[in-house]
Amino acid sequence: MHPLVSVIHYDELEHCRHSLNNYDVYGMFIGDEELEDLSYGQLQYVLHRHALMCVAPGQIGGKTDTGEEIHTKGWALLFDTELLRNTELGRRMADYHFFSYTTSEALLMSPGIRKELLRDEDIHTLRIVTSQIEQVLELVARYYALQLSTSAISTNSDLLPRFEHLLRKYYDDGMQRQLGLPTVKFCAQQLFLSPNYFGDLIRELTGDSATSHIRRFIMQRAQQLLMSGATISETAESLGFDYPQHFTRQFKKHFGVTPSDFMRK
Repeated sequence: MHPLVSVIHYDELEHCRHSLNNYDVYGMFIGDEELEDLSYGQLQYVLHRHALMCVAPGQIGGKTDTGEEIHTKGWALLFDTELLRNTELGRRMADYHFFSYTTSEALLMSPGIRKELLRDEDIHTLRIVTSQIEQVLELVARYYALQLSTSAISTNSDLLPRFEHLLRKYYDDGMQRQLGLPTVKFCAQQLFLSPNYFGDLIRELTGDSATSHIRRFIMQRAQQLLMSGATISETAESLGFDYPQHFTRQFKKHFGVTPSDFMRK
C-alpha cells in the first residue's frame, strides 16, 4: 500500500514460510499463536501468543527457512527509516529502548494505520501515519515503564547484589588488565540481559544509571588503593585506566579534588 510502511495481517498470506532476517527496517510483530525456537541476535526464545516482538535495522531475527509452508496468525507493522527522516519521531527513536531487547508480554496495535494506507496519498497522509506510529511507540514505552516498576523489578530484586559481585570479581580476576575498565555492555552480558534493559532496570532500582554505578564503584576502589599507599600511576594501572592523566581527571570529576590533594589530606 505504501513504499515506506506495511501493515501485514498474517491470516491473509498464502504460501508463507519462516525466514531468518537481517532487518533493514523497524518491525513490530504480534503473534496470535505460539512460535518456538525463534532467534533474536544470539538468543533463542519462544514468542508466546499475543506477545510483542520489536526489531530495529541491523538486527537479526526470525527462524531458519526449512522449505515448510506455515500458517500463522497475527499482525506486523514494518516501517522504513526513510519515513522518519527530518521528523520529530526520527529524532526520538533512540528513546524507545524496547527495540533492543526481547519481550514476553502483550500489547495490541490499532488497525488505524492500515485504514490510512488505503486512502489516496495526499500531503497529510505521511504526517498522520507517522503520528499514529508514534502513538503505538508511546503506548509500548508506557507499558514497559509499568513492567519495569512492577514485575521486572520483583523478578530482578537481586540484580544489585549480583551487579556488585560481578564488579568485585572483575577486579579480583584481573580482567581489567586485558579489557580495561568494566563497561555496561560487559556487565549486562554477564548477567544475561541486554545493555539497554539492564540500564533501565538499574535506573529503576537506584534512580541512577548503570554507568554512574560502575564509576562510583571504581572511584571507591581508587580511594582504598590510594589510602593503602599505592601511587597515582599504580592505582590507575590497577583499575584499568590507559593513562594516569585519565584517572586523575575522573577522580577530580567524582570527588572534586585531585588524587594528589586527596593523598595530602
